[in-house]
Amino acid sequence: MQIQTWKKLIMLSVLGVLTSVSAHAQAGKQFTVTIPFNFYVAGKTLPAGQYHVGRSTEDSVGLVLQGTDGRTGVFVLTRGIQTSEVQQQSKLVFRRYGDQYFLGEVWISAMSNGRELPNSRKERLVKQENSKLGAKPKKVAVVGDKP
Repeated sequence: MQIQTWKKLIMLSVLGVLTSVSAHAQAGKQFTVTIPFNFYVAGKTLPAGQYHVGRSTEDSVGLVLQGTDGRTGVFVLTRGIQTSEVQQQSKLVFRRYGDQYFLGEVWISAMSNGRELPNSRKERLVKQENSKLGAKPKKVAVVGDKP
């Protein structure tokens, strides 16, 4: 009985976070992106498709990705990263190992700071396997859709 209560509480919390994404669309801190491949983020596999990307709150380290169909979504903690150049376009940067893609960075246009996602357990294992073969990950950027 307690486990069901905890599951319901967690699901309601996640739902609350995911619904907060729509509020950020109005604040300009969100963008939509079409990802042409399946990918991993926060230990989950997400399908190719169109996603809303935004921070859970303006000053938060949390990042929310929600499928535009409303069925798929994930919340992940991030850390700040900085570049000397202002970004011209909003984009997601993936680390690719063979045919596996892991979300690594999020950049929003007109800003020089972005968000970096930690390596998941699965990515660390894949990276270890690839390094034994001498293979290094390739960065793949997917630019956000034009409004």
